[in-house]
Amino acid sequence: MSVISHLYHGELGDWCQSRLTGSEEAAQRLTAHLREHEILRPEGPVDRHHWSQADRALGLRLGALIQPAPPYSALLGLARAGLVSRSWADVQAARYPTHALLPEHSRARALDLRPTPDGWIDLQTARDAGATVGMAFTSAERGHRRVSRPGHPDEQTLDELFERIRAYFAAHSSLGRLGGPGPEKGLARLCWILGSFQYAYRNDSIEHPLFRIFRDDVPNVAELHRSADDEAVADPLALTHRLSTSGALSRMRRLAGDPPAGTPLGITHPVIFDHWDDNAFLLSGPDGATLLEVVSLVKADDTHTRGRRRLWKMLAGAWLDTEDTFRIRTLAVYFARHGVLVSWNLTSYAEFLLEGRDPDEARKELVALATHLRDTDRARRTAWREGRET
Repeated sequence: MSVISHLYHGELGDWCQSRLTGSEEAAQRLTAHLREHEILRPEGPVDRHHWSQADRALGLRLGALIQPAPPYSALLGLARAGLVSRSWADVQAARYPTHALLPEHSRARALDLRPTPDGWIDLQTARDAGATVGMAFTSAERGHRRVSRPGHPDEQTLDELFERIRAYFAAHSSLGRLGGPGPEKGLARLCWILGSFQYAYRNDSIEHPLFRIFRDDVPNVAELHRSADDEAVADPLALTHRLSTSGALSRMRRLAGDPPAGTPLGITHPVIFDHWDDNAFLLSGPDGATLLEVVSLVKADDTHTRGRRRLWKMLAGAWLDTEDTFRIRTLAVYFARHGVLVSWNLTSYAEFLLEGRDPDEARKELVALATHLRDTDRARRTAWREGRET
Protein backbone atom coordinates (compact mmCIF):
# COMPACT_ATOMS: atom_id res chain seq x y z
CA MET A 1 0.00 0.00 0.00
CA SER A 2 1.05 3.60 -0.54
CA VAL A 3 0.96 6.20 2.20
CA ILE A 4 -2.10 7.69 0.50
CA SER A 5 -3.85 4.32 0.67
CA HIS A 6 -3.11 4.18 4.40
CA LEU A 7 -4.50 7.70 4.69
CA TYR A 8 -7.74 6.78 2.95
CA HIS A 9 -8.31 3.26 4.23
CA GLY A 10 -6.02 2.53 7.14
CA GLU A 11 -4.22 3.50 10.29
CA LEU A 12 -3.05 6.88 9.02
CA GLY A 13 -6.65 7.87 8.32
CA ASP A 14 -7.61 6.78 11.84
CA TRP A 15 -4.87 9.05 13.20
CA CYS A 16 -6.18 12.01 11.19
CA GLN A 17 -9.72 11.31 12.34
CA SER A 18 -8.70 11.44 16.00
CA ARG A 19 -6.18 14.33 15.81
CA LEU A 20 -7.45 16.65 13.07
CA THR A 21 -10.76 17.37 14.76
CA GLY A 22 -11.29 20.68 12.96
CA SER A 23 -11.59 18.88 9.63
CA GLU A 24 -15.38 18.74 9.58
CA GLU A 25 -15.80 22.47 10.17
CA ALA A 26 -13.16 23.22 7.54
CA ALA A 27 -14.98 20.96 5.06
CA GLN A 28 -18.30 22.65 5.86
CA ARG A 29 -16.86 26.10 5.24
CA LEU A 30 -15.37 24.97 1.96
CA THR A 31 -18.65 23.37 0.91
CA ALA A 32 -20.58 26.56 1.65
CA HIS A 33 -18.14 28.48 -0.55
CA LEU A 34 -18.43 26.01 -3.43
CA ARG A 35 -22.23 26.11 -3.40
CA GLU A 36 -22.10 29.76 -4.42
CA HIS A 37 -20.62 28.82 -7.81
CA GLU A 38 -22.11 27.29 -10.94
CA ILE A 39 -20.92 23.79 -11.79
CA LEU A 40 -19.58 23.12 -15.28
CA ARG A 41 -20.99 19.84 -16.66
CA PRO A 42 -20.71 18.06 -20.01
CA GLU A 43 -23.32 19.27 -22.47
CA GLY A 44 -24.74 15.84 -23.26
CA PRO A 45 -24.75 12.30 -21.85
CA VAL A 46 -21.35 10.71 -21.27
CA ASP A 47 -20.15 7.17 -20.57
CA ARG A 48 -18.58 5.97 -17.33
CA HIS A 49 -15.03 6.58 -18.58
CA HIS A 50 -15.65 10.24 -19.34
CA TRP A 51 -15.31 11.71 -15.85
CA SER A 52 -11.89 10.28 -15.02
CA GLN A 53 -10.77 10.80 -18.62
CA ALA A 54 -11.68 14.51 -18.52
CA ASP A 55 -9.88 14.76 -15.17
CA ARG A 56 -6.71 13.26 -16.64
CA ALA A 57 -6.87 15.46 -19.74
CA LEU A 58 -7.23 18.61 -17.61
CA GLY A 59 -4.36 17.51 -15.37
CA LEU A 60 -2.11 17.01 -18.37
CA ARG A 61 -3.01 20.44 -19.80
CA LEU A 62 -2.42 22.16 -16.48
CA GLY A 63 0.84 20.26 -16.06
CA ALA A 64 2.08 21.62 -19.38
CA LEU A 65 1.20 25.16 -18.22
CA ILE A 66 3.36 24.66 -15.12
CA GLN A 67 6.40 22.75 -16.40
CA PRO A 68 7.42 21.18 -19.76
CA ALA A 69 7.89 17.74 -18.21
CA PRO A 70 7.19 14.29 -19.67
CA PRO A 71 3.69 12.86 -19.23
CA TYR A 72 5.08 10.35 -16.75
CA SER A 73 2.03 8.17 -16.19
CA ALA A 74 1.09 8.13 -19.89
CA LEU A 75 4.49 6.74 -20.85
CA LEU A 76 4.46 4.26 -17.99
CA GLY A 77 0.92 3.29 -18.93
CA LEU A 78 1.99 2.34 -22.45
CA ALA A 79 4.77 0.20 -21.01
CA ARG A 80 2.41 -1.39 -18.51
CA ALA A 81 -0.07 -2.16 -21.30
CA GLY A 82 2.72 -4.02 -23.09
CA LEU A 83 2.60 -1.82 -26.20
CA VAL A 84 6.13 -0.45 -25.73
CA SER A 85 9.27 -1.41 -23.88
CA ARG A 86 10.31 0.45 -20.76
CA SER A 87 13.48 1.57 -22.56
CA TRP A 88 11.34 3.15 -25.31
CA ALA A 89 9.35 5.05 -22.66
CA ASP A 90 12.58 6.33 -21.07
CA VAL A 91 13.86 7.52 -24.46
CA GLN A 92 10.64 9.47 -25.00
CA ALA A 93 10.83 11.05 -21.53
CA ALA A 94 14.41 12.15 -22.18
CA ARG A 95 13.24 14.19 -25.17
CA TYR A 96 11.15 16.57 -23.02
CA PRO A 97 12.69 19.95 -22.05
CA THR A 98 12.98 19.15 -18.33
CA HIS A 99 15.03 16.01 -19.05
CA ALA A 100 16.77 16.89 -22.32
CA LEU A 101 20.02 18.01 -20.65
CA LEU A 102 20.45 14.96 -18.45
CA PRO A 103 23.79 13.16 -18.88
CA GLU A 104 23.66 10.29 -21.37
CA HIS A 105 23.88 7.60 -18.68
CA SER A 106 20.88 9.14 -16.90
CA ARG A 107 18.79 9.67 -20.03
CA ALA A 108 18.53 5.91 -20.42
CA ARG A 109 16.26 5.83 -17.36
CA ALA A 110 14.75 9.28 -17.56
CA LEU A 111 11.39 8.27 -16.07
CA ASP A 112 13.11 7.38 -12.80
CA LEU A 113 14.47 10.91 -12.44
CA ARG A 114 12.07 13.62 -11.27
CA PRO A 115 12.94 17.30 -10.83
CA THR A 116 13.05 19.13 -7.50
CA PRO A 117 13.67 22.87 -7.07
CA ASP A 118 17.39 22.20 -6.63
CA GLY A 119 18.09 18.86 -8.30
CA TRP A 120 16.58 15.44 -8.85
CA ILE A 121 14.88 12.60 -7.01
CA ASP A 122 15.80 9.10 -8.16
CA LEU A 123 12.81 6.76 -8.00
CA GLN A 124 15.06 3.76 -8.55
CA THR A 125 16.49 4.30 -5.08
CA ALA A 126 13.02 4.10 -3.57
CA ARG A 127 12.14 0.99 -5.58
CA ASP A 128 15.36 -0.72 -4.55
CA ALA A 129 14.26 -0.08 -0.97
CA GLY A 130 10.94 -1.77 -1.71
CA ALA A 131 8.72 1.30 -1.80
CA THR A 132 5.52 1.30 -3.83
CA VAL A 133 6.31 4.50 -5.69
CA GLY A 134 3.32 6.22 -7.24
CA MET A 135 0.76 3.77 -5.83
CA ALA A 136 0.76 1.32 -8.70
CA PHE A 137 4.05 -0.47 -9.16
CA THR A 138 2.56 -3.86 -8.28
CA SER A 139 -0.48 -4.07 -10.55
CA ALA A 140 1.38 -6.06 -13.22
CA GLU A 141 2.35 -8.56 -10.55
CA ARG A 142 -1.35 -8.93 -9.71
CA GLY A 143 -2.30 -10.21 -13.16
CA HIS A 144 -2.72 -6.94 -15.06
CA ARG A 145 -4.37 -7.76 -18.41
CA ARG A 146 -2.63 -6.25 -21.42
CA VAL A 147 -3.06 -5.82 -25.16
CA SER A 148 0.61 -6.41 -25.97
CA ARG A 149 2.10 -7.99 -29.08
CA PRO A 150 5.56 -9.63 -29.21
CA GLY A 151 8.33 -7.35 -30.38
CA HIS A 152 6.45 -4.10 -29.65
CA PRO A 153 5.46 -3.34 -33.27
CA ASP A 154 3.42 -0.32 -32.09
CA GLU A 155 6.53 1.61 -31.04
CA GLN A 156 7.09 3.10 -34.49
CA THR A 157 3.59 4.59 -34.63
CA LEU A 158 3.79 5.81 -31.05
CA ASP A 159 7.22 7.31 -31.70
CA GLU A 160 5.73 9.37 -34.53
CA LEU A 161 2.77 10.33 -32.33
CA PHE A 162 4.97 11.57 -29.48
CA GLU A 163 7.19 13.52 -31.87
CA ARG A 164 4.08 15.30 -33.14
CA ILE A 165 2.79 15.86 -29.60
CA ARG A 166 6.05 17.47 -28.47
CA ALA A 167 6.21 19.64 -31.59
CA TYR A 168 2.61 20.80 -31.20
CA PHE A 169 3.07 21.67 -27.54
CA ALA A 170 6.32 23.50 -28.31
CA ALA A 171 4.55 25.58 -30.97
CA HIS A 172 1.21 26.24 -29.25
CA SER A 173 1.56 25.87 -25.45
CA SER A 174 3.13 28.64 -23.39
CA LEU A 175 4.04 28.28 -19.74
CA GLY A 176 1.43 29.93 -17.54
CA ARG A 177 -0.80 31.16 -20.35
CA LEU A 178 -3.51 29.65 -22.52
CA GLY A 179 -3.53 29.96 -26.30
CA GLY A 180 -6.29 30.78 -28.74
CA PRO A 181 -9.39 28.63 -29.35
CA GLY A 182 -7.88 26.69 -32.25
CA PRO A 183 -4.60 25.71 -30.59
CA GLU A 184 -6.32 24.92 -27.30
CA LYS A 185 -8.68 22.54 -29.07
CA GLY A 186 -5.71 20.76 -30.60
CA LEU A 187 -3.99 20.61 -27.21
CA ALA A 188 -7.16 19.24 -25.61
CA ARG A 189 -7.25 16.48 -28.21
CA LEU A 190 -3.65 15.49 -27.48
CA CYS A 191 -4.22 15.60 -23.73
CA TRP A 192 -7.25 13.33 -24.18
CA ILE A 193 -5.07 10.78 -26.00
CA LEU A 194 -2.31 11.03 -23.37
CA GLY A 195 -4.97 10.67 -20.68
CA SER A 196 -6.05 7.40 -22.28
CA PHE A 197 -2.49 6.11 -22.10
CA GLN A 198 -2.31 7.33 -18.51
CA TYR A 199 -5.38 5.22 -17.68
CA ALA A 200 -3.36 2.05 -18.33
CA TYR A 201 -0.84 2.96 -15.63
CA ARG A 202 -3.23 2.21 -12.78
CA ASN A 203 -5.97 0.21 -14.53
CA ASP A 204 -6.61 -2.69 -16.89
CA SER A 205 -5.79 -1.21 -20.30
CA ILE A 206 -7.94 -3.77 -22.07
CA GLU A 207 -11.04 -2.10 -20.57
CA HIS A 208 -10.40 1.34 -22.07
CA PRO A 209 -12.04 2.25 -25.41
CA LEU A 210 -8.84 3.65 -26.98
CA PHE A 211 -6.93 0.42 -26.47
CA ARG A 212 -9.41 -1.44 -28.66
CA ILE A 213 -7.62 0.25 -31.58
CA PHE A 214 -4.54 -1.81 -30.76
CA ARG A 215 -6.27 -5.19 -30.51
CA ASP A 216 -6.24 -6.34 -34.13
CA ASP A 217 -3.35 -4.56 -35.79
CA VAL A 218 -0.86 -1.73 -35.42
CA PRO A 219 -2.81 1.54 -35.80
CA ASN A 220 -1.52 4.65 -37.53
CA VAL A 221 -1.31 8.13 -36.01
CA ALA A 222 -4.47 9.30 -37.76
CA GLU A 223 -6.49 6.50 -36.14
CA LEU A 224 -5.19 7.42 -32.70
CA HIS A 225 -5.91 11.08 -33.34
CA ARG A 226 -9.49 10.31 -34.36
CA SER A 227 -10.10 8.59 -31.02
CA ALA A 228 -10.30 12.07 -29.47
CA ASP A 229 -13.21 13.51 -31.42
CA ASP A 230 -14.78 16.96 -30.96
CA GLU A 231 -17.56 15.63 -28.75
CA ALA A 232 -15.14 13.87 -26.42
CA VAL A 233 -12.80 16.83 -25.91
CA ALA A 234 -15.50 19.49 -25.53
CA ASP A 235 -15.72 19.02 -21.76
CA PRO A 236 -11.99 19.14 -20.88
CA LEU A 237 -11.65 22.04 -23.31
CA ALA A 238 -14.37 23.89 -21.38
CA LEU A 239 -12.59 23.07 -18.11
CA THR A 240 -9.37 24.50 -19.52
CA HIS A 241 -11.19 27.64 -20.66
CA ARG A 242 -12.59 28.06 -17.14
CA LEU A 243 -9.06 28.11 -15.77
CA SER A 244 -8.74 31.49 -17.45
CA THR A 245 -12.24 32.94 -17.09
CA SER A 246 -12.42 32.13 -13.37
CA GLY A 247 -9.14 33.93 -12.73
CA ALA A 248 -7.64 30.72 -11.29
CA LEU A 249 -4.74 30.59 -13.74
CA SER A 250 -3.80 34.20 -12.95
CA ARG A 251 -3.85 33.36 -9.22
CA MET A 252 -1.66 30.32 -9.85
CA ARG A 253 0.86 32.56 -11.59
CA ARG A 254 0.81 34.92 -8.58
CA LEU A 255 1.31 32.00 -6.18
CA ALA A 256 4.32 31.05 -8.32
CA GLY A 257 5.71 34.58 -7.96
CA ASP A 258 4.63 35.87 -11.40
CA PRO A 259 7.69 34.47 -13.21
CA PRO A 260 8.72 35.97 -16.57
CA ALA A 261 7.14 34.57 -19.72
CA GLY A 262 8.61 31.21 -20.66
CA THR A 263 9.61 30.39 -17.09
CA PRO A 264 8.11 27.30 -15.40
CA LEU A 265 5.64 28.01 -12.59
CA GLY A 266 6.85 25.02 -10.60
CA ILE A 267 6.89 21.24 -10.75
CA THR A 268 4.35 18.75 -12.05
CA HIS A 269 3.64 15.79 -9.76
CA PRO A 270 6.37 16.41 -7.16
CA VAL A 271 7.64 13.22 -5.51
CA ILE A 272 7.04 13.51 -1.77
CA PHE A 273 7.79 10.66 0.62
CA ASP A 274 8.29 8.16 -2.24
CA HIS A 275 4.95 9.10 -3.80
CA TRP A 276 3.61 11.23 -6.62
CA ASP A 277 0.06 12.10 -7.54
CA ASP A 278 -1.20 12.96 -11.04
CA ASN A 279 -3.46 15.68 -9.59
CA ALA A 280 -0.79 17.40 -7.47
CA PHE A 281 1.42 20.28 -8.56
CA LEU A 282 3.97 22.56 -6.94
CA LEU A 283 3.93 26.32 -7.57
CA SER A 284 7.34 27.75 -6.69
CA GLY A 285 6.91 31.14 -5.03
CA PRO A 286 9.73 33.39 -3.77
CA ASP A 287 8.71 32.96 -0.11
CA GLY A 288 7.95 29.26 -0.31
CA ALA A 289 6.02 26.93 -2.54
CA THR A 290 2.33 26.10 -2.84
CA LEU A 291 1.23 22.47 -2.96
CA LEU A 292 -1.74 22.49 -5.34
CA GLU A 293 -4.38 19.77 -5.61
CA VAL A 294 -6.78 19.72 -8.59
CA VAL A 295 -10.30 18.29 -8.22
CA SER A 296 -12.68 17.95 -11.15
CA LEU A 297 -15.58 16.23 -9.41
CA VAL A 298 -19.12 17.53 -9.90
CA LYS A 299 -20.03 16.66 -6.30
CA ALA A 300 -17.00 18.18 -4.60
CA ASP A 301 -19.02 19.74 -1.76
CA ASP A 302 -18.64 16.77 0.59
CA THR A 303 -18.41 17.65 4.28
CA HIS A 304 -17.93 14.08 5.41
CA THR A 305 -15.52 11.33 4.40
CA ARG A 306 -14.30 12.51 1.00
CA GLY A 307 -14.06 16.17 1.96
CA ARG A 308 -12.14 15.47 5.15
CA ARG A 309 -9.75 13.07 3.44
CA ARG A 310 -8.94 15.74 0.89
CA LEU A 311 -7.99 18.13 3.70
CA TRP A 312 -5.88 15.44 5.39
CA LYS A 313 -4.11 14.57 2.16
CA MET A 314 -3.01 18.17 1.57
CA LEU A 315 -1.64 18.54 5.10
CA ALA A 316 0.09 15.15 4.94
CA GLY A 317 1.68 16.11 1.61
CA ALA A 318 3.29 19.16 3.18
CA TRP A 319 4.29 17.51 6.46
CA LEU A 320 5.80 14.44 4.79
CA ASP A 321 8.27 16.62 2.91
CA THR A 322 10.55 15.84 5.82
CA GLU A 323 13.72 17.34 4.32
CA ASP A 324 11.87 20.51 3.26
CA THR A 325 12.94 19.72 -0.31
CA PHE A 326 10.03 21.64 -1.81
CA ARG A 327 9.73 24.42 0.82
CA ILE A 328 5.93 24.08 1.01
CA ARG A 329 4.43 27.03 2.88
CA THR A 330 0.98 27.24 1.26
CA LEU A 331 -1.70 24.69 0.44
CA ALA A 332 -4.25 25.13 -2.34
CA VAL A 333 -7.01 23.21 -4.06
CA TYR A 334 -8.58 24.06 -7.40
CA PHE A 335 -12.13 22.83 -7.96
CA ALA A 336 -12.13 22.74 -11.74
CA ARG A 337 -15.87 22.34 -12.35
CA HIS A 338 -16.64 25.19 -9.95
CA GLY A 339 -13.82 27.44 -11.15
CA VAL A 340 -12.75 27.97 -7.53
CA LEU A 341 -9.17 28.15 -6.27
CA VAL A 342 -8.81 28.19 -2.46
CA SER A 343 -5.47 28.60 -0.68
CA TRP A 344 -4.31 28.57 2.94
CA ASN A 345 -1.15 29.39 4.81
CA LEU A 346 0.23 26.01 5.92
CA THR A 347 0.75 27.03 9.54
CA SER A 348 -2.74 28.50 9.92
CA TYR A 349 -4.28 25.53 8.11
CA ALA A 350 -2.63 23.03 10.47
CA GLU A 351 -3.63 25.03 13.56
CA PHE A 352 -7.26 25.15 12.41
CA LEU A 353 -7.46 21.42 11.82
CA LEU A 354 -5.70 20.61 15.11
CA GLU A 355 -7.96 22.84 17.24
CA GLY A 356 -5.34 23.79 19.80
CA ARG A 357 -3.10 20.72 19.68
CA ASP A 358 0.64 21.26 19.27
CA PRO A 359 1.45 21.32 15.51
CA ASP A 360 5.08 20.27 15.97
CA GLU A 361 4.11 17.30 18.08
CA ALA A 362 1.33 16.32 15.67
CA ARG A 363 3.67 16.50 12.69
CA LYS A 364 6.21 14.28 14.43
CA GLU A 365 3.47 11.75 15.18
CA LEU A 366 2.20 11.72 11.60
CA VAL A 367 5.69 11.38 10.11
CA ALA A 368 6.60 8.61 12.56
CA LEU A 369 3.43 6.67 11.80
CA ALA A 370 3.78 7.13 8.02
CA THR A 371 7.42 6.03 8.18
CA HIS A 372 6.50 2.93 10.20
CA LEU A 373 3.74 1.99 7.75
CA ARG A 374 6.01 2.56 4.75
CA ASP A 375 8.84 0.49 6.23
CA THR A 376 6.44 -2.32 7.17
CA ASP A 377 5.11 -2.39 3.61
CA ARG A 378 8.66 -2.41 2.24
CA ALA A 379 9.55 -5.42 4.41
CA ARG A 380 6.45 -7.30 3.25
CA ARG A 381 7.16 -6.49 -0.37
CA THR A 382 10.78 -7.62 -0.07
CA ALA A 383 9.70 -10.87 1.60
CA TRP A 384 7.12 -11.45 -1.13
CA ARG A 385 9.73 -10.93 -3.87
CA GLU A 386 12.25 -13.18 -2.17
CA GLY A 387 9.57 -15.85 -1.79
CA ARG A 388 8.82 -15.69 -5.53
CA GLU A 389 12.50 -15.93 -6.43
CA THR A 390 12.93 -19.08 -4.34
